[in-house]
Amino acid sequence: MKDVLVVGSTGLIGGLFLEMIKNNAAYPSVIALARREMASVRDAANIAQRIIDFDRLETYQHELAATATFCALGTTMKKAGSKEKFRHVDLELPLRIAKIALANQCRKFILISAIGSDPHSIIFYNQVKGELESEIRKLPFDSIHILRPSFLLGKRDEFRMGEVVGSVFMKPLSPLIPAKYRPVQARTVARKAIALLGTDLPGVHIYEGAALKG
Repeated sequence: MKDVLVVGSTGLIGGLFLEMIKNNAAYPSVIALARREMASVRDAANIAQRIIDFDRLETYQHELAATATFCALGTTMKKAGSKEKFRHVDLELPLRIAKIALANQCRKFILISAIGSDPHSIIFYNQVKGELESEIRKLPFDSIHILRPSFLLGKRDEFRMGEVVGSVFMKPLSPLIPAKYRPVQARTVARKAIALLGTDLPGVHIYEGAALKG
């Protein structure tokens, strides 16, 4: 059985991921973690919603068993309100989830990160993303796939000024921008993640730019 744990279900990429995997017979058991119910997948035969308190993750440990985990959990500095809260959502929670998944015999971990991720970056956002990648890579999953999109294009439930401004200015200049820094459709990234569910590549793999479309 191909069972999948999905974290970050209500975000742009997470929502599209669920939309694409909904009622897909290849994945008969999908667990979608969220803080609130998602009407879009309420009628999906293969998706079980788990409404949880993310600050009490360990109390749900035995409910979060799957052979593959897809993690698209993240926030913004504006929404988080402080660097400490941003680190909590974008680093501490994903890492705790990864460790729980591993304890439940999960063998594959697919992580949505970001271009420029680097634990030594002077940019706080990139530093946190890089720290998470570094910690995830230390965990003994059979395979780890890290996707690093640049500006994401797609319709969000929340307004993000940085992405809007970035996409407006970058889209016309795309041919002049190195491939990995070009705006990318969130749907493309979600589609790539689903494709990776069907692979058996061992080890750690990084995807940027054109590799996100493969």
